[in-house]
Amino acid sequence: MKKNLWMIAAALGLILASCGSPPPIAATLPPAESVATQSSFVPLDVIVASAKAQPAHETQMSFPISAPVKEMFVKEGDTVKAGQLLMTLYAPDLEGQVKAAELAAQAGELEYQYWLPHRYDRPPERQWQAKAEWDQRVMALEVAKTSFAQTSIYAPFDATVITVNVQTGELAQTGKIVITLADLAHMQIVTTDLSERDAPRAQVGQSAKIYIEALNANVTGKVIRIAPKSETVGGDVVYPVVIELDEQVNGLLWGMSAEVEINK
Repeated sequence: MKKNLWMIAAALGLILASCGSPPPIAATLPPAESVATQSSFVPLDVIVASAKAQPAHETQMSFPISAPVKEMFVKEGDTVKAGQLLMTLYAPDLEGQVKAAELAAQAGELEYQYWLPHRYDRPPERQWQAKAEWDQRVMALEVAKTSFAQTSIYAPFDATVITVNVQTGELAQTGKIVITLADLAHMQIVTTDLSERDAPRAQVGQSAKIYIEALNANVTGKVIRIAPKSETVGGDVVYPVVIELDEQVNGLLWGMSAEVEINK
């Protein structure tokens, strides 16, 4: 009996000793918050954002009238110069109006020339009337030319043809995009996730460092435009910032990903 009591007392002593031992020392590791702060540290004067490469100029072109496509002078992948004719529509009625207006204007000019005061029997009132009629016909010709001009589209700047959405003979509908052009020779970088908290810190003229992932290239640029209106991406409010490259990068393609650091 005494032996059992002695064994129970010894067990209780061991339990009490373990409960009273000091906790393990954890001061050798920094607090979790401190670690996170150090690993994600970004200087307050630097704005970091993801971005995409985009052409400096892009346009989607359409006709203001509906008519069949008469001729196409370019195809996808072609490079074009500013002012180059790209496509025309078949509109014989508008073309006929121009020809009729040209003949009327020519007749009006001849009528006016007839009433010029080469002889004393030409009354000035008739001269004035002939001049007014000629002017009206010239104005009608300009209106007819303007209407017929709607059947042609021209390149507004030097560019590459990205897409052509119609074929010869197909009906081009009013306002429907028929051709897309982009200036691929002059690319720029546009941020995609600059938050509304960081947007007020960005200013036009600030320098930027850009890392282009696909090309493993580091380049520099400057902020040239900050969107005045927000966009929503994945539920977040963002403001696109446009960065002009100091030098164009060989192999940079539309849509390539980049990481940007904007310095105050």
